[in-house]
Amino acid sequence: MRKYVVVLLVLAVAAAISCKGGQGVGDPNSMFVSASNQSLAKIPVKGFGYKSSTLPPQEWDKWATAAAPVVKEIITKLPDGYVLQVTGHADSRGPEERVGAKPGNLKISDDRAKVVFNSLKKKGIDSPKMTYKGIGSSETTGECGSTDPCQRRVTFKVVPKK
Repeated sequence: MRKYVVVLLVLAVAAAISCKGGQGVGDPNSMFVSASNQSLAKIPVKGFGYKSSTLPPQEWDKWATAAAPVVKEIITKLPDGYVLQVTGHADSRGPEERVGAKPGNLKISDDRAKVVFNSLKKKGIDSPKMTYKGIGSSETTGECGSTDPCQRRVTFKVVPKK
């Protein structure tokens, strides 16, 4: 009898986990979101100058040729409740917040995200399921130092709509 109780308890816990809301085990969109984010992680826009939000033309042209079709396809297939977030990053030099005349990493990263967002719109990739956000230097990557130019980038990610 105890075996049956244990089995039923395990099944009840598994059912509760699979029915949990959000992007979890029971979310039918979790596989799409995960696969999309894996593809998007491979196509950041890099090459921004120090404290600059000017889109580097050569880097952008190279990126737009190779990656814009991926972004466009993902946006067209986004399930309800999700958006494609264009995320601006900064290296860790300087303050995160504005100090005097210095704009701060959060402002610079937000400007980088906005310039890529607007450039996508000019390329015909425009959707209410697309948004942008600057996050400063909060997500530096392990592949380069925190003050390395490769931290000055814009990335893309499918996230739940807020």
